[in-house]
Amino acid sequence: MAPKQIALSELAASLGLEVEGDPDVVLSGVAALDGAGPGDLSFIRSARFLRELAASGASAVIALPGVDLGGRPALRSDDPSRDFYRAARLLVPPEPVVAGVDATAQVAPDAKIDPTASVGAHCALGRGAVVGARSVLHAGVVLYDGARVGVDCVLHARCVVAASSELGDRVVLQPGVVIGGAGFGFVGGEDGGLHKAYDLGRVVVEDDVEIGANTTIDRGTLGETRIGRGTKIYNLVQIGHNCRIGANVTIVAQVGLAGSVRVEDGAFLLGQAGIPGHLTIGAGALVGAQAGVTRDVAPNARVFGLPAREGRAWHKESAALARLPGLLKRVRALEKWVEAREADAGAPESRKAGTSETPDT
Repeated sequence: MAPKQIALSELAASLGLEVEGDPDVVLSGVAALDGAGPGDLSFIRSARFLRELAASGASAVIALPGVDLGGRPALRSDDPSRDFYRAARLLVPPEPVVAGVDATAQVAPDAKIDPTASVGAHCALGRGAVVGARSVLHAGVVLYDGARVGVDCVLHARCVVAASSELGDRVVLQPGVVIGGAGFGFVGGEDGGLHKAYDLGRVVVEDDVEIGANTTIDRGTLGETRIGRGTKIYNLVQIGHNCRIGANVTIVAQVGLAGSVRVEDGAFLLGQAGIPGHLTIGAGALVGAQAGVTRDVAPNARVFGLPAREGRAWHKESAALARLPGLLKRVRALEKWVEAREADAGAPESRKAGTSETPDT
């Protein structure tokens, strides 16, 4: 990615932000505060980063209104993180897509590839596969028969789209994602063993979804597994057959969803949460990291722990658990005091003269 040189005033106009300080400062890159130098744009989320800013070599920053920056040129924003990454796309634009099909790719005769799309080295496209306008398939991507990729998608190296599955527009698959693999379904055999279920469904990924590296989303046993518009899924997530994920859901790394789970719009699943089959996570709910869900979660609820329980109760229990060593110490002291009292009660009168008081607990 080749950086561009942009004056602060020009950048402000492109982003619709207010300039503070020298508008003619020329920017040519972006960096974090501790790594920024002349020509770099950085950002701070709040006033608590002012010490780092004072030591930074950044030529300009994006910051909240009202934060005293000591005269450093700035763009004022209500959301510095968001606008910094908007600026980054202007200062360090992505490399343009080179349309065409690499000579090493294997493409079925009836596959359809838009002339503006890019198909990289050693890709394989099965019968009836479709790749939409300006979409990019990096090296080693495999589209099974009937798989469809929409417009402006990016499929990174070694992704697999199987089972006639469909990706909407502007979908991003990070390296190693598998869409449409067989679900973990088995039936009992006459011989007493397990036999693989016959999977006939597919996966539908709606528009503006991003899926992290090495995540797997299983095809429906019958019907669809569906990922709703705008949902963001991080690395190493497992989504089982026939799950229905709503719009704008966030699923963090290593979450596991068993078959036929429903996650409604706007829910947030933190890392390593586990959801057994056929449960529902309500709209806007938050499931905490490493939570083990055992029942449906109501809309807008916050649950934590194993088994997962309501957030306030979990926090109280966690606080009480931290006090447990002290409580055990007090109980042991009380036990010793009771034993001593009982021993004194059975002793001759001459030994009771020194009866102890209750211990300080």
